[in-house]
Amino acid sequence: MDLNAILFPPGSILFLTLLALSISLAINLINRRTIDYGRMRELQKIVKEYTELQRELLRNPDDKRLKKKLDKMKPQFDAARGEISRMNLRPMLYTTLPIIVIFWLLGSFYSDIPVMNLPFPIPWILDYFHGNTGLSNQTLGYLGYYVVVSFLLSAIFQRLLGTSPSQ
Repeated sequence: MDLNAILFPPGSILFLTLLALSISLAINLINRRTIDYGRMRELQKIVKEYTELQRELLRNPDDKRLKKKLDKMKPQFDAARGEISRMNLRPMLYTTLPIIVIFWLLGSFYSDIPVMNLPFPIPWILDYFHGNTGLSNQTLGYLGYYVVVSFLLSAIFQRLLGTSPSQ
């Protein structure tokens, strides 16, 4: 197999799209396996209720009943936020290192290769990410293309697999 077939468009677009699809699907399946979304939604209700009460207290700072209710809910709120953070951290333990290795390997092949030309320039953002490469601010490299496609596919997989944090 000729490596140039997947290094340059259209092969690179197909390869990176399939990579984004497989990584997004794997991450969503790992999330589904490691996170109890029913419990997470319960905890999010607690956090939402507490923050709504905080906003109400900002509008009515003299409401003693509301202050007392917030003080009583504070430990429950802190515990809910901590548990949500732990739930979200668990899948990252499985996915972070493989993703770092994948992108380290891809960087050695794709660092100076344009994957997609945009119909408009994005000067500050793309100039920053392209750094010393020869890519223009109207070109997406492998990482930019992956981020765009992965974002779209993750949203689709979250809907299909029911792994959206808030539904």
